[in-house]
Amino acid sequence: MTFLKNKMQRRDFLRTLAKAGLTTAFASQFAFSPKVFAAAGEARRFIMVYYPNGCVRDKWHSYDIGGLGSGSLASSPLEPLERHIDKILPIKNLTFAGHGGVSAHPAACQGVFSGGQVGAPTFDAEIGAQLGGNTTNNLHVGVWSSKAQGSEYMPFTDINRNKIDVPDNPQMIYDNLLADVVNNANQSEASPDDLRRKRVLESLHENLDLLQGNMLNVQQQGKLLTHEESLNYYQKVLNSSLDIGDGSGFYRPNVGMSGINDEAEEVAKAQMRNIAMGFQADITRTASFQFMAAQDEALKVNFESIRPYMGEYGSGERLNWNETRSHVSSHNESNLFDSQTRWYNMMVAYLMDQLASRPDSAYGGTLLDNTLILVMSEVGGGNHQLENPGIYLAGGAGNAINIGMATDANNAGMSNLYLDIANAFGLGWSSYGNSFGGVNGVLV
Repeated sequence: MTFLKNKMQRRDFLRTLAKAGLTTAFASQFAFSPKVFAAAGEARRFIMVYYPNGCVRDKWHSYDIGGLGSGSLASSPLEPLERHIDKILPIKNLTFAGHGGVSAHPAACQGVFSGGQVGAPTFDAEIGAQLGGNTTNNLHVGVWSSKAQGSEYMPFTDINRNKIDVPDNPQMIYDNLLADVVNNANQSEASPDDLRRKRVLESLHENLDLLQGNMLNVQQQGKLLTHEESLNYYQKVLNSSLDIGDGSGFYRPNVGMSGINDEAEEVAKAQMRNIAMGFQADITRTASFQFMAAQDEALKVNFESIRPYMGEYGSGERLNWNETRSHVSSHNESNLFDSQTRWYNMMVAYLMDQLASRPDSAYGGTLLDNTLILVMSEVGGGNHQLENPGIYLAGGAGNAINIGMATDANNAGMSNLYLDIANAFGLGWSSYGNSFGGVNGVLV
């Protein structure tokens, strides 16, 4: 019973802080985390965007090295980003070789996103654990990722080394993560429903305490810890006192994951808004967005927004041919595949629009000013090449990176870029994965 008593004392301590107006995120950092944010010159929020099957590299990298301006991206599928030209950093001549890169899609997903360390937590999970959040360390959302052939085709791995099955339904994300935060912020007192939920959570916590006091094997302990993390998350939502402004920028998505191909673009935009709303409410400082899964065969990327770029597949019956699926078209490295990677960048540009339009109440300026976005795939080219992958950084990043420029990595490895990103957040890491330094021209 000493174990139970200690747990109850710790929980009572956190509740007392919450009642005093301190968030549980503060309590967690105060008690257990060595991370302290510096005052200036650092990124504050991180988004990792995954797209499948690489790109047509000579088209993607058609821009010149150096300062970017109007027309710099006109021949590239990065062109939709030109309205944010002063907040992107495209990178040429990076390599996945020696940093988790292999030709097979599932094998690449084992190491490319974790610095070449096979099966390790992916970079987004590591950053999320450092940055923390008021209710969750990392918000994962996706589009058609649930259609994956198997978990081995998923790019993201959590801090416990488990593959993450990213939820595709934007309405579910809003209901589970944002609805209570928005409703609570607009109420002067706790609602009867919230009080009832708190009593239920407290009862569930007590039951978990009793179970964890028993002798359990490792697998059983892991399951109980997962349940406890979920309960802690919901308790933090109910206890939150987060600043969402007047609430006018928060609304439930009008589209769910229906499985209707033509709705995928609206699903993608709704998920981008969920990320922006989550950042504005400061429930998290890290998010991961997943376009489908590696070697995707589910979604036909044939939306009206990119049909002028799809060549012979942009009209008529060919719109619905099998070639309009990402993995099928990737091996041809044609205009069709180039147009599909353009669509991913259109959605990233929409995400940047959303971040730019919302204030950052925690750090000042807009959310885009303080956010660093990494966009990447599991392979370089459509034929599984490892060199010169289609990668860029975006966002103001707290003035920590050289945005508005295009740089040449001179064959530095992907892990080196991860290390630079970590240090853009002031984490002070000396290495990450298989890194051996940084990438020229990334950090200010």
